[in-house]
Amino acid sequence: MASDSPCKGEAALPDGMRDRLSLRKEQVSVSLRKHDAADAKARVVLVLDASVSMAALYSRGVVADVVERVAAVAAQLGGEGGGMRAWTFATHPARLPDLALEELPEWLRLHVRVGQLGLFGRPRRRRRGLDPRQIDMRAVGIQNEEHRVIAEIRGYVRAHPLREPTLVLFFSDGGVHSDEEIERELRASVEEPLFWQFVGLGRADYGVLERFDTLTGRRVDNVGFFAVDDIARTSDAELYDRLLSEFPSWLTAARRAGIVE
Repeated sequence: MASDSPCKGEAALPDGMRDRLSLRKEQVSVSLRKHDAADAKARVVLVLDASVSMAALYSRGVVADVVERVAAVAAQLGGEGGGMRAWTFATHPARLPDLALEELPEWLRLHVRVGQLGLFGRPRRRRRGLDPRQIDMRAVGIQNEEHRVIAEIRGYVRAHPLREPTLVLFFSDGGVHSDEEIERELRASVEEPLFWQFVGLGRADYGVLERFDTLTGRRVDNVGFFAVDDIARTSDAELYDRLLSEFPSWLTAARRAGIVE
């Protein structure tokens, strides 16, 4: 059963962040109960769009705030000790270090970063001055290629199976253009213990992601999507209700179909 008790590493957080996490975990628990999923557990995977159009959201601290808020979802669902696996992507995907709760302030400082343009393609040498744990964001690039990170996460889940399902929380400001490739990857993942929750950050073109609920030919609906004009002004209650509104119904259907235990 999901628990409101402190998670491993929670006590190590700064007072204000620890208090926010505790309140947010309670709100996540409320949202799960609304959808009859109080006992749900899941591995949570975070995906952050690092394309150039996201630059303002990074510079204003909006993305860092989103990550802190989403950490409460992982903590409450409790998969893999309450931490998160994480990826960033633009032209290319890059896996980020795992996010453990006790490392949240430092993780936000080191890893919540927008992509960069490499003048001569992907860099052959690592940029000077980076912390050894950081990704050289020139290798990530600046464009939107969602299907590549989707494929990489699918490969990771296959290589690292768990009894719990995997909930992917995927944040992007749109600019989706590889509709066929994205649809191919998401359709292929229907039989896998993966639910993809896409969140659009603003008014933009989200392509096939907006239409996925209406696409036929899938045993279970394995994709959720919603967009918010200003996520910084969205309350925790509303954000968690929307993040977790479709995952419970997928979980029920996936169990019936034998996709998850």
